[in-house]
Amino acid sequence: MRQRNSISHSFCAVVLSCICMLGVTGCSSGNDGSLTIVTSSLPDGAVNHPYSTAVSGSGGLPPYTWSVTPALPANLTLNTQTGTITGIPVAAGITSLTFTLQDSLSPPQAVQKPLTLRINPPPSPLSITTTSLPAGTVGAPYNQPVQATGGTAPLTWSIVAGALPQGLALNATTGMISGTPTVAATSAFTVQVADSGGPELGQAVTQALSITINPATPPTITTPSPLPAGTVSQAYSQTLQASGGTGTLVWSLVSGALPANLTLSSTGTISGTPTNAGTSNFTVKVTDALSLSATKAFSLTINPLIPPTITTPSPLPSGPVGVAYSQTLQASGGTGTLVWSLVSGALPANLTLSSTGVISGTPTTVETSNFTVKVTDALSLSATKAFSLTITIHIGP
Repeated sequence: MRQRNSISHSFCAVVLSCICMLGVTGCSSGNDGSLTIVTSSLPDGAVNHPYSTAVSGSGGLPPYTWSVTPALPANLTLNTQTGTITGIPVAAGITSLTFTLQDSLSPPQAVQKPLTLRINPPPSPLSITTTSLPAGTVGAPYNQPVQATGGTAPLTWSIVAGALPQGLALNATTGMISGTPTVAATSAFTVQVADSGGPELGQAVTQALSITINPATPPTITTPSPLPAGTVSQAYSQTLQASGGTGTLVWSLVSGALPANLTLSSTGTISGTPTNAGTSNFTVKVTDALSLSATKAFSLTINPLIPPTITTPSPLPSGPVGVAYSQTLQASGGTGTLVWSLVSGALPANLTLSSTGVISGTPTTVETSNFTVKVTDALSLSATKAFSLTITIHIGP
């Protein structure tokens, strides 16, 4: 009996070889007619979505017979003749399966192969969440995304009706509408987003949108005239302001002249240290990135320096001999720190004048002193004043 089976097997192998020579599909090209499961993996499925794939083999002697253990996920079936798996899965999960392929030799050959089948939850509905888009301006860069939720990434965006404003484009990968519009108008269009679910699970939805491109608005100079006054030899800075316009604004002087030693920067700042008193009249221009511009006339007064003035009256309060004396001289005006000094005459004996304007000490002699003091500011402007100070006899315990 064993010899008979060996002869039968050899006979079938010869037949199989002949069949292969005739080009029968599924026949192995090898010399041994080895039976093999070719399928290396199973595609994922999704709950409530039709599923269809097939496991395939080669070699051996067709027709084949397929079987699988354990059972396929609920609602899926295996065609034992074709190896086709079909159905609509109803539950998510991962199933480890072992497929067995048997050919028609006698005795038959059989091979097994483990494969995994993943059934994913149903994909969430794809939806475009952007329902309106903001307006743009001619010549001004525009960047605005159209957004979506759900579906299977990656998403692909396209315009399926109408057209975007001139100068704008839709990024097919990100859904970003960007560019620099060139024409003022309202453009209506329909945008579509499609996900990557494939022919069975793929979704595509559309949304009607529109974008209004407004004409460019020229800049307007909003700083009032006259400008705040300045003072000779004191640093001056004033920034001009404008509204509207597109892009970077550039400022320039178009007529008249600024006060001596002041300049206007391209960013609109008038600055410097004026050297002459007087009122200057001039016109400035502001220009935007689209060459739209506005002009405005200004006046700017530079006041002369105000020297310090000594305000303490003379004579100074008297003081008794042998009693500590202190009197602070006062001044108005001037710039910066004021410095006091004695320029003529003499203070009463044992009294001194500090640089801060304080006359102090303990007088030792009864006398009336006449002297002149000077106060000088940070710009070397000064004032002088004559004083008298009487030191009296000390009357007391």
